[in-house]
Amino acid sequence: MPHPATLAGAETDGFWREFASRHWEKQPLSLPAAPVQLDIGDDELLRALVLAADKANRPKGSGLPRVVVTVDGRTQPIDTRPFLPLPEDRSLDDYTARVDERMRDHEWSVAVSGLHAVHAPLWDRAKRLSDDVYRYTGTRVAGRVDIDTFIGRYTSTNVGVHVDHAGNFGFTLRGRKLLLTWPPAHAGQVPQHTSDYASARDLAEVLVGVPGALTYFPSEQLHVGESPDAVAVNVNIAFFTRSDPAALVIDAVAGLLARTPADEAGTGAHAPDGIPAAAAATLTALADLSGGEVEDAVWEHHMRSVTSGGLGVGRPAGSPVAIARDARVRTHEDTVLRQRLLTDGRRAVATQGHTLKVADHPQVEAAVTALIAGDTIDLADWERRADSAAVPLLHAVLLRLWTWRAIDVEAAVPAPAQQMESLR
Repeated sequence: MPHPATLAGAETDGFWREFASRHWEKQPLSLPAAPVQLDIGDDELLRALVLAADKANRPKGSGLPRVVVTVDGRTQPIDTRPFLPLPEDRSLDDYTARVDERMRDHEWSVAVSGLHAVHAPLWDRAKRLSDDVYRYTGTRVAGRVDIDTFIGRYTSTNVGVHVDHAGNFGFTLRGRKLLLTWPPAHAGQVPQHTSDYASARDLAEVLVGVPGALTYFPSEQLHVGESPDAVAVNVNIAFFTRSDPAALVIDAVAGLLARTPADEAGTGAHAPDGIPAAAAATLTALADLSGGEVEDAVWEHHMRSVTSGGLGVGRPAGSPVAIARDARVRTHEDTVLRQRLLTDGRRAVATQGHTLKVADHPQVEAAVTALIAGDTIDLADWERRADSAAVPLLHAVLLRLWTWRAIDVEAAVPAPAQQMESLR
């Protein structure tokens, strides 16, 4: 039976059931007060923006987060740093006031997508909402799930009326944002990719974003945002419904081929009458790949989505902390855990958008299987029965799972307490 993960109680359950029946991929929704909230604090969003501003924090190969700045409706091919939080910005209000003062004679916006790639609390909130959508609608979208923020003061979204092919949940932290939406059937009557859509305004359904409110529109809905009078700060979770079916394989193979040494530019790089040497080396590497290698790589890439609720990038890791050898461990609530024996003989364990690979051992496989089943493992008891070679392997797995918040760790009850309990 579905159970609410965002807030407990019948009100939340009732909201999700009605949403799944009437709104998901059917029609927009605008609630001035909603039982489902992301509960993102000002400091959390400010911290996420600070992390996003530093490219060194971005997961390798993810391309996330992405920052787009517009001034007077035009995307700015300039240094975006002044439009993101600076050290002197002590609060979210300090940050938005500074940028708004800098742009006092201009409209402006800052859009940052993929915030979950650098900020674990936002990763958790996005996955929680994604899991709730799945529980109540039975749907995992074909594309990715993204959490982004849109900040600024603007007459209309810089691209004008458009379609994202993504169902969108909107939460407003500051100000007031209007979302004008039109069903696909009105596409012929609504000017698109322009800020001149006044002729279609009366046809629009208007969603109002204010603090405490919730807005939603389906993936094929035409829409445009407006916040002309004051700065609005919004956080959105988007469910992209389209994906390239070949992309999964292409990305996986590209990752395998990246192991081929790059060719340095030189006299042979041009090769006007044949295949450049670097390309020939890549073709050779491609021919040398086995079907098993490719399948393993495709599985690993797919698990990034499966185990992350569609976020497609691993949960930012916490600091490693050793797990006591007498602790009890179990999978964290709503965590998806998978494993696979790879072609090279190693065992892959995937969870929270990550994959780790260790030497295979049947007792490690059995322990991971138990965690997948929801069982609790008493490590002291497990070690007494385990082969000595399996112990460091399982602890290596558990350490990584712990940094990814995939497991709960319960300390052993001290011996005196155990003795007192036995006397009761």
